[in-house]
Amino acid sequence: MRLILRFLMVVGLCATALAVVPGGPRAFAASSPATFGPNDPRIEFEGRWAKDDDLAITVNSGSSLRFRFTGGTLAAQFKTTGITVPSQVYVSVDRGEPSLVKVDSDRIVLAEGLDPATTHTAEIVVKDVDEYENRWIMPLQSGIVLSKIELAPGATLVSLPRTAQHRLEFYGDSVTEGVMALCPTLGVDCADGTKDYAYLVGRAFDADTDQVGFGKQGVIQPGHGNVGTASESFGWYLSGYPAAPSDPDAVVVNFGANDAPYPAEQFVPRYRAYLRQVRAANPDALILAMRPFDGTHASDIAGVVGALHDRHTVYVDTTGWLGEGDLGGGSHPNVQGHRKAADRLIAVMERLTGWRAARPGDDADPRPAPDGVQRATCTDGPLRLTFAGPAELGVRGRLQVHRADGTVVDTVDLADPATYQRTVGGARSDFGETHRWAYQPVVVEGRTATVHPHAKLRPGQVYYVTVDPGFFVGNGGIASRTAWTFRTRHDPKPGTARLTVDGRGGADFCTVQGAVDFVAEGNDRPVRIDVAPGFYREMVYVPQTKPHITIRGAGAGRTTVGYPNNNLLNGDYAMANVPVEQAYCPRRVLADPDRFNCWRAAMGVDADDFAMSDLTVRNLTPYHGSQAEAFRGNGDRIVLARVRILGYQDSLRLQGKAFVTGGYVEGDVDFVWGTGGVFMRDSELKALHAGYYNQVRNTDTGPGNVFVNVRLTRGPDVPDDSVYLGRIELSRFPTSQVVFIDSAMGAHVKRTGWQITSPNDCAAAGQLRFWEYHSTDLAGKPLDTSSRLACSRQLTGDEATRLRDPAYVLGWNPKHALQALRER
Repeated sequence: MRLILRFLMVVGLCATALAVVPGGPRAFAASSPATFGPNDPRIEFEGRWAKDDDLAITVNSGSSLRFRFTGGTLAAQFKTTGITVPSQVYVSVDRGEPSLVKVDSDRIVLAEGLDPATTHTAEIVVKDVDEYENRWIMPLQSGIVLSKIELAPGATLVSLPRTAQHRLEFYGDSVTEGVMALCPTLGVDCADGTKDYAYLVGRAFDADTDQVGFGKQGVIQPGHGNVGTASESFGWYLSGYPAAPSDPDAVVVNFGANDAPYPAEQFVPRYRAYLRQVRAANPDALILAMRPFDGTHASDIAGVVGALHDRHTVYVDTTGWLGEGDLGGGSHPNVQGHRKAADRLIAVMERLTGWRAARPGDDADPRPAPDGVQRATCTDGPLRLTFAGPAELGVRGRLQVHRADGTVVDTVDLADPATYQRTVGGARSDFGETHRWAYQPVVVEGRTATVHPHAKLRPGQVYYVTVDPGFFVGNGGIASRTAWTFRTRHDPKPGTARLTVDGRGGADFCTVQGAVDFVAEGNDRPVRIDVAPGFYREMVYVPQTKPHITIRGAGAGRTTVGYPNNNLLNGDYAMANVPVEQAYCPRRVLADPDRFNCWRAAMGVDADDFAMSDLTVRNLTPYHGSQAEAFRGNGDRIVLARVRILGYQDSLRLQGKAFVTGGYVEGDVDFVWGTGGVFMRDSELKALHAGYYNQVRNTDTGPGNVFVNVRLTRGPDVPDDSVYLGRIELSRFPTSQVVFIDSAMGAHVKRTGWQITSPNDCAAAGQLRFWEYHSTDLAGKPLDTSSRLACSRQLTGDEATRLRDPAYVLGWNPKHALQALRER
């Protein structure tokens, strides 16, 4: 491997040396590299990143991104037009020594010559952002504007998620962004946010950390670079980009030094107002108000905190934390000073929160589960290792499951791209070939690593697990055949009609998919799967060969099935390099549009006579993370009762004949869609952003979507007149049908109601069926529908009466299925 170094900094106490690659930035020789935008959920961002369409923007040092990828080359695309003082980033590939790269070109190759047959890791951390040039108003003169990650042709990103133990936010001035940490000179070369006390504290607690420091800023004093005061910049990534709520566990405030010219009578009310602003935004967070390291306004800050009478707002006295040798310039700590300050603050936070910072030896002797043969465990459950401190996956290494005789039955190899695929539910393509899904074999959440094997184990067997050194960073591995052993329970008797699922053990299965897999192919009688309370992180797929299955949770607020599946992992985009014989969707309703988009749901059902009640299905793909159904149902006589469907784009997709009652669906773009027919009653549809409730692609021979007594609500940031009831492309689906009867709609619903395109001409909409009857506002007052799309219409009373009957709409009466769902 050879890293391409644009700028290599060798730091003594205050000296820098620069080495430039001959010929300048390199470009890919190949004409079509694989590119991935910053909204791709496989890229994990930490810190302050504003997302704007296909851009990720940060003006704060310490912000970072990390990802795992295949292929032999890594590059990044940036927007550098207007940048006068380029920021610098540290780039580490496969946990190698970080290299310093100056972001002064729109395309920069970060690494090449990597082994194309294995997976790799990359971490990019912002070292500095100039504090004097404009860093607040677009177009920026300093900061990072990332547009794409580039890989070799045919390469891809690999999803291995890691969830931090805690969430921290730091707000301060140039001290909090690491100015003069490396040497006593102002400017980007001597600044380093990764040596800063805030960055070090965040890493010690395995926290997802926002490190927000702006030079010259105070509660009265505006910052450099067009940044306002602390109150003016709070809640914003930069001008025009409001920060998303992050619900931090703790907020650390370090202001006051730049307010030295102002007397107490001016400083105190402004500092008090700022703390109240922070509290209003974070009602449950611990707030630590630090004495500035130089002691400015120390007594004023202590007095404000005491007068608040808020036991979760604490004054942190930093007196004596730093000595003369700990300062790099003025009151700015050097590397040694930041380390000392971090250690002191870590001790304070451990005492106040009960958290435990990482310590040497935390990676040794993790606690495995399941462990021991005395109590049998599920055949389908995950394997877990819990460490004393934060767990972190390595770059290479294998975890292997062995039968008692030593036979290897499963291998998770971090370097092998095939490790990140598995079969689910016996899924087969339209050609009858086995379909393999991209999935997450290892999920790290704080101190616990959860390993999801590629397949169920055999019942009634003894197994042991070995782990290579380095599979987890700093861990020496598990080599002994006796260190991690367990025994699997026996399966229920074949033909059992009632199965149980509990992720904690003690049931027939630990996963919903495990219970579905147990149902016989060609099943011809009802099978009920009862799912205990808990969160089940898994993809679920019910093939068309397993009809008559009912899944029932313990309540929509108690049982949740969720997974971050989406178009980038298992949809049209992901299938581009998969043979069509393995990728073509089975049971396609629309032959061309439905070729590959059936694999991207958190839960997918291709079976008839499927029912589900009293649980939540959630697609964990983040906002803007691509098309991602939470539930996809493609069969006749599907019933959903008291089910919550959570997602963003395309949350609920139903094809065939489906009845929904007592449900809740949330999303933003086409979040109820499919080919119909669907009858939904007594439910709520909640728009999370401006967008569209429906896109229904039914043909002229079948019904679309009919909603009766449904409430159309919105999230807190959705403006009035911003969400369409439905939209359709007339040239492709001219007979689309969406009907709202006796439904209540908030003011966010567009006054025009509906949108048509291709063409936007009602003269071409003769077969369109966008209909309403007795629409009201949320208080029950009749709506003024006079501004509705001209080719939509209001139904007559007789028409509405007929369409209120699900048997009339669907050609099937769901009452027997509903009765079965009510049985205990």
